[in-house]
This record gives sequence, structure tokens and C-alpha cells, in this order.
Amino acid sequence: MKTTLALKKAIRDNLKESLNINLTDLELTFPPDPKMGDYSFACFSLAKTQKENPALIAKQLAVNFKKNILIKEVRNIGPYLNIFVSDQFLTDSLKEINSAKNFGQNNLGKGKKILIEYSGPNTNKPQHIGHLRNNCLGQALVNLYRLNGYKVIATNIINDRGIHIVKSMLAWQEFGQGETPQSSGLKGDHLVGKYYVKFGQILKEEKEKYFKEKNIDLEKLNNLERKKTEEDFLQHSHWMTKARIMLRAWENNDPKVKKLWQKMNNWVYKGYEETYKNLGIKFDHIDYESETYSLGKKIVQEGLKQKLFYQKKDSSIWIDLTDQGLDEKLLLRNDGTSVYLTQDLGTAVKRYKKFKFDRAIYIVANEQDYHFKVLFLVLKKMSLSWADKLYHLSYGMVSRPDGRIKSREGKTADADQIMTEIITRAEKIISQAQKQIKTSTSQKKKIAKIVGLGAIKFAMVGTNPQKDIIFKPEESISFDGYTGTFVQYTHARIATLLAKSKTKKYPLDHYQFNPEENKLIKLLLSLPEILAQAVQEKNPAVLTQYLFELAKNYNNFYQLHPILNAPQTGAKLTRLNISLQTKKALALGLNALGIEAPDKM
Repeated sequence: MKTTLALKKAIRDNLKESLNINLTDLELTFPPDPKMGDYSFACFSLAKTQKENPALIAKQLAVNFKKNILIKEVRNIGPYLNIFVSDQFLTDSLKEINSAKNFGQNNLGKGKKILIEYSGPNTNKPQHIGHLRNNCLGQALVNLYRLNGYKVIATNIINDRGIHIVKSMLAWQEFGQGETPQSSGLKGDHLVGKYYVKFGQILKEEKEKYFKEKNIDLEKLNNLERKKTEEDFLQHSHWMTKARIMLRAWENNDPKVKKLWQKMNNWVYKGYEETYKNLGIKFDHIDYESETYSLGKKIVQEGLKQKLFYQKKDSSIWIDLTDQGLDEKLLLRNDGTSVYLTQDLGTAVKRYKKFKFDRAIYIVANEQDYHFKVLFLVLKKMSLSWADKLYHLSYGMVSRPDGRIKSREGKTADADQIMTEIITRAEKIISQAQKQIKTSTSQKKKIAKIVGLGAIKFAMVGTNPQKDIIFKPEESISFDGYTGTFVQYTHARIATLLAKSKTKKYPLDHYQFNPEENKLIKLLLSLPEILAQAVQEKNPAVLTQYLFELAKNYNNFYQLHPILNAPQTGAKLTRLNISLQTKKALALGLNALGIEAPDKM
């Protein structure tokens, strides 16, 4: 923006003249109290280079500061130089926002290619609340990177092979009696998940029997003894033995096993398509572990020849990372079957060869922190130049108030059920609203879906990714407070206001802005920086916090000042203009988060 650039130039010029300092990177912040100024420039960094007290530097700058048409007053408050802008600054800024073609967007990532992997479900169960956070976080970052000028490849990795997948296959084969999504009335992913839980139940029963026969009390064992006892059971388990046999048959392309695998995976894929469609999640590219694990096995064998890896007496292949503060890591089991790391190596190599990305971001929960440390380190040891371009966006766990999910025990917070629950809650709230809008039943259902999904998405990305979340449905859909519903409602309120206005153009002229209008224009001006900051920090919560502040300040302005009934025409037109630009900023921000901005609520 020309006005903010001019403001920063004035500060730089004064720095040059007063202190003979050339400062290229200059950051302005909002003071905690508007009475202290419109913008603050901190003098701490200058104090280090000048070896002077920051408060004295601020005072010297204030005394010698040359004001201009955009700057009304300058004060030093402690170590800060505080700037009071003029009405001309606000008028010019609002005009710039009006005339900008795509205000908020920038070319921060021009010419750069970013690959973002998110979702990553296993085809042995439906997606759960953890996937909701992953999907929402991934889609928001894809949208934000694109708004900042990056070329983005939105990527999913489907974990469609391995021992977990085989467990559901084996349980269906043994107990399913030919049950299908059609015969059961269940979504395909829910049906397959039912048999994953079944396998967990029969394995638990077998383990209890095993411990009872051997007179083993786990409570009396220390952690190391308990772990060894659990491993001994799994080695002798009838059901795990059958699962391992089926996994080897799959990797050896046994036609019957492959046919069963394909059938059950297709059920899951169809279920996932419905979940993604409802949530508004889209991908440009999808990888399947069943197509990358074999490449991973070749990479491991090649690394063995190059002595990057080593083979144990039982024929399993490992890498020793103890010199890096980690441990020895299995790459191929002794029966030749692969592990997650094997296929992730193959996936990474395949992706770079195809896309030649400048950066690849893996969005995966923090329980996999160690896995990604190992993955990236192995790729570096393979002397791959692009290994430094990989980044793991580790996010915290998400749960319901009644506790953490455990899919194998059937303790799930199912994504589909959560979406249905919140949408139903939104319908109820809308039907009980005192001010009813004139709309059909189908339109009310559509609005409820927009509001419900918006509440979920805002809640999932509205916290710093590294923090854990306890998702509370009743709080997420509140019309008050830090929610997507509140921001959506503000957008709808402005849309209704603008629809009532008899004019569609709001020309600007010289105007004396009140404090609430001042604050709104400054918030609007900061939108491009907020969008840039969100991708630089890989944190959509930067944007959700901004949208909440913008909506909160607009509602305060709306309550304090008449708009359509403003006493002067100039005030009415200016306030309608501010309202329009606020609506546009809210819509842009909500859409960046994958949330629809409704005109009616």
C-alpha cells in the first residue's frame, strides 16, 4: 500500500537525518491503547547497534521528526516512537483499498513451488476428529499459499497397505459373511472400520487368554518387561500370525488377497470421497502407498549395496542413527515386507522427481515427530540435495471432552458424525433465532450446513497448530466469542446492511474519522501482512485471530454509529464504504480457511 509505504519512508528518512541510520526492514505495530497512537516503532534493535538507551533514541527521533500530510503527530513513549496518522492518511488508504484489484493478495511466493501433503488416512477405518484437524489445516494452508502467489500442489497420501489394512481384511473374511455397504446400509469406510475394531476385539480376547494361561500380571511388570511380554504375545498370536501371512501374500501378489484388498479399499475410497466433498477438501495429486512401497524397497536394497544400511543375521535391514542421537531403525523386515519408513522413502523420491518442488510440507500429528526426523535424516544420508527442502508441520492432538480416540478399540470421534452433529445443532439454533429471515426449508438447511462446517473449520485451525485441542461442539457454534459463526454472522450482517442501501457506489471525500472508523481502516490495511504472516509461520490461526478482531471491531462500530441513518451524506457514504471493504476482507479470509461467507444467517 502506498500510504503505509509512505509512512515507513517518513520514519526511515527521519532515522537517516537524526541518527544517520539506513534501515531497510521496518516493522510497525499497533499500540495497546489507541490514545497512545496509531502505529508504534520499537527502538530496541536500534539501541543494540547504536549502543544507546532505546527510550533516548525514541525521544531524539520524536523531537527531530519532520511530519507530513499523512502524519498528524509523533510522540515518544518509553522505547517506542508512536505515530498519529492524519485523516488524509485514512482517506487515501481507504481509496487504495477500494481501487486494488485483489486487495490482500501478494506475490510473496512468485516463481516458487510448494508441495503440501495432508489428510493421509488409512483404508482400514473412517476418518476421525484428528483427520478433521489435518484436513482443515492442510486445505487452509493450500489456500493461503496460493493467495500469496505460490504454485501449490495439494497432495494426499493414502495408506492403503500394511498390517493394519490386513487386519480389517482378515476380520471381514472370517466374520463378515459377505456383508457389503449396500447390504448393511453403512458407508464403505465405516463398514471396513467395523471389522478393524472386530480384529482388535478378538486380539484382545486372545491376549487375555494367553496371559491367564501363562499366569502373567502386566501390572506387576516394569515398562521394559511389559513391552517384551507384549512382543512375545504378538509373536505367538494366532491372529497376528494369520495377519502376517496375509500381508506376505499381498506383497507376493496373491490374486485372492489382492482381489479382497481392492474390493474393500474401493468401499473406503467411495466413503472418503463423500467425506472430502462435504468438508470441501480438494487435492491436485494423490499417492498410494501400494504404489510407492516397492520403490522404497529398491531404495533400501540400493542403500544396502552402498553400505548406508546394514543387514542383521535374520535378514532384516536397518540403518544406524546413533551417531545422530537417535537409534537403529528398521527399514525392511526379515520376511522382506516393508515398514512405513520404507514406503515414505519411495514416496519422497517419486514426488521430487515428478514435481521438483522448492519446499515440501508434511502435515502430520506430533506423535510422528520421531518418524519424520528419521525420514529426513535417511534422505540426507542418501546425499539427496533436496532433502533440506522437506518440512514436518507437527500439530497437536485433538479430542472430544470425553477423552482421546482409540480406533482399534472402537473409541472414535468419527468425522462424519461430528459434521452431522454440528450441522444439526446449527439448524436448531437457526430455527430458534428471534429474527427469522424469509427463506425456504432447503435454504435454511443449506445455511445450517455452511454455518456448521464453518464452525468446525474455524475451531480446527483457530489454535496454533502445535497446541492440543479439546473440541467442544456447543462452544464452536456460538454467535458470541472467538468462533467462525461470529465472523460469518458479521459478514451476513454487513451484506444485509448493504442490500438495504439504495446506492451501490460510495465515493470518498475529505472526512473526519471517528476512533472506530480509524481502527477498522488500519485493520483492513494490515490484511496483506496478515496473509503473508500466516504462511511464513505456517499458522492459519494468525488469520482467524485477525478475522475475529476485524469482526469484533466492526460490530462495535456498528453499535456506536448510525450508517444508513447517518446525519450527513459524507458520513453515510464513508461508513458504507468501510462496511463494504470489511465484508470483502471477511469473505477473503473465511474463504482462505475453506469457510463459506454467507449473505444470510
